[in-house]
Amino acid sequence: MTISSFTWYCGTTLPGEVMSAALEAYHFEPHFHDAWSVGAIVAGCCTFSCHGTTHIARQTDVVIIPPRAVHTGGTSATALCYGMAYLETEWFDAHAKLTHGAPAGFPAVVISDAALCERWAAALTHPELSDAQRKQAISLALLELLAKYGVRSPPTPGPVTAGDACAELQASMRELDLPKADVDGLARRWGMHRTTLSKRFAQRYGLPPDTWLRNWRAAKAKALIRDGVPLADVAAATGFADQAHLTRVFKRIYGAAPGALRKSSISQPELINGEPKA
Repeated sequence: MTISSFTWYCGTTLPGEVMSAALEAYHFEPHFHDAWSVGAIVAGCCTFSCHGTTHIARQTDVVIIPPRAVHTGGTSATALCYGMAYLETEWFDAHAKLTHGAPAGFPAVVISDAALCERWAAALTHPELSDAQRKQAISLALLELLAKYGVRSPPTPGPVTAGDACAELQASMRELDLPKADVDGLARRWGMHRTTLSKRFAQRYGLPPDTWLRNWRAAKAKALIRDGVPLADVAAATGFADQAHLTRVFKRIYGAAPGALRKSSISQPELINGEPKA
């Protein structure tokens, strides 16, 4: 595993996190973000999966991944340089309402548009921008992206209804802060085998229950780290055994240790050469 450089911008005025990376021979395990992920490929090529479908993003392509969409990432032996924004859903939706008058999404995960990619790359990877300048640049790029390629989203599903064990399991993990998915108890109550419930859950949400829960807890941990909560307290609040456990999981999902994210959120963005360090 090689990481040439990894830079985070996490100022409190930004609408989420911004990451600039140059990777080589590195792969992210299947995971999701509780935010809209919008990226610009500056150089190289990335083969990744999203919703179980394989995609290829090349130089001058824009990548768009919806919130909680399970995906992979990384590169093979060739170098890959890109910028990625993890945008808060409320901020994204506000821009969608400006362009479409309603929530919006995208029919494609990868969009080939060299001029738009250049705009996103400048907003995401330019090291000299202030938080205010970066936020404005991202806002303008997002409005253009939505105007050119966005489509109105269908209505969101209603509340969980009887007969939907998978949705009930996901809701319980999100709302009850469970340390472990209670697959056995829910499966018994619904009169099915735990393996059946786990398989159906993975088919719908892209990950087995315990893996999905681990990702959900890591996403919550990332938000708390951005807010300046001490790492030990973050670990306790999100169901990890300790700070070391949080660090191991965080690195597997996001590539960097939580300490790297914390440093960039309380000081100037930091360039981390080699393996990200806490």
